[in-house]
Amino acid sequence: MCKCAVKKEEKSRVVTVKNSWRLRALFRIEGLIKEIGQKSRAKRMGICGNTIFVKVKKGDPSNVLYDPQLRCKDRVCPVCNSYRASILSRKVEELGKDMTNPHLLTVTANDQNRSSLKIAFKCYKESIRQLKREKTWWKKYIRGGVEHIEVTYNEGTGWHVHSHMLVDLAVGRKVENMQLTDNGYFLDPLKKDLEHVLLKVGLGTISDIRPVTEGYGKEISKYSMKFGLDIDDDRLKEIIVNMKGKRMVSRFGNCYGRKDIDGTDGENMVTLSPKDEKEYITLGTIKEVVYKCFNETGIDSALVGYALGAVKIGLIKICSADNKLFQDEEVDSS
Repeated sequence: MCKCAVKKEEKSRVVTVKNSWRLRALFRIEGLIKEIGQKSRAKRMGICGNTIFVKVKKGDPSNVLYDPQLRCKDRVCPVCNSYRASILSRKVEELGKDMTNPHLLTVTANDQNRSSLKIAFKCYKESIRQLKREKTWWKKYIRGGVEHIEVTYNEGTGWHVHSHMLVDLAVGRKVENMQLTDNGYFLDPLKKDLEHVLLKVGLGTISDIRPVTEGYGKEISKYSMKFGLDIDDDRLKEIIVNMKGKRMVSRFGNCYGRKDIDGTDGENMVTLSPKDEKEYITLGTIKEVVYKCFNETGIDSALVGYALGAVKIGLIKICSADNKLFQDEEVDSS
């Protein structure tokens, strides 16, 4: 084999790390924040996306976090939302373990007040507060739970606000939307009563209730990952302005005040406590971990798994010098 062929073969093995779709989304949002005159906020977000460390829990190599060195904690930061979803998934699973009859519940806003995000969110929060005070259904059937609010936009229908919840259902059976009887499928009586209550408090009657299945923590937390990524610039600016500081995750009933989860509510529900932080070891930045995967002694399969995890959730893409090792794919984080 001639020397030029050998050099070409060696060059193709050079591994490079490039920004993938989540970081590109961060830089897009950073630019929009600058456009509306919030330069210091944009700077914090930019710093957040520049250095992301890989952390692994001691004794549990499957428990991996991709943690920015300095988190901006902004509601619209794609990297912080990825981190929030990872923590929320773990904490929701912990809450579910102590529930007697855990179910997933989805509640939607009605079809009014959808032209303005500010008004739509305010009306939805007020209706949710009324729902949680409702004695004929909520107080009767819900012991407690955790709620994550999702906001989406559709050109035809406007802003859509809805909640994904894990609830502890105070009935002695599993509840589905439809109930099978000897005469066929019928709307479950509990679900039918729920629809009447939702209409009464000003929420949409379209809802969903079902027993939990494996991975219910991820089922709820995945919506954090997508927040504000798939809409146009004008709508995204509306989110940047109107959703700043808004609480998207909360607990209620017998899940509120759980000190083993967090002593307080809100942002702490989606962060690690100082005690939990000590349970993790830092392997280095994502780039450092990728380069350690391919060393002189061979390939480190454990590190390769962590690198591929970063690829899957859109933080990086890995490619060789000829760009053929991995392709940049926008993989759904769920």
